Amino acid sequence: MPAARHNLDIDRGATFKLFLEYQTAGTTGINLSGYTADMQVRRSTKTSKIILHLQGNTGERGVTGGGSTGEYVAGAAFAGTAGTGGIFLNASSVGVTEGATGGIFIQADSATMKNVPEGQHHYDLELTDSSGTVTRIIEGRFRVSPDVTR
Repeated sequence: MPAARHNLDIDRGATFKLFLEYQTAGTTGINLSGYTADMQVRRSTKTSKIILHLQGNTGERGVTGGGSTGEYVAGAAFAGTAGTGGIFLNASSVGVTEGATGGIFIQADSATMKNVPEGQHHYDLELTDSSGTVTRIIEGRFRVSPDVTR
């Protein structure tokens, strides 16, 4: 089944928060224990440069942004700037772990988001289960509006 498509409108410099619930066709939340999550934002689907990278599982999570340059290449000498947040699995809509079976809470701090370039970018979110099966669950445009207050 192809990934769901949902475009996101983001305010540059503001804390980014998104809550999803991964469900069966019968609207039952899927238990995400043992899964890992990975979300990347890039200027285009073909570039190797990453603007924002969020990761997580039920115990650990992280955010990497492009820092003052706005983008980075994974594994390069400049490998991005660590931020606060990440992807919380089986979470509630406020990010508390063990809040809702199938709950996915995504968050990036405002300091990281202030370096995300304004414009229209692309993102997707993948889940990997304990056997290594990767499922891309959502994708779309990641539109960042400029900030005035700095």
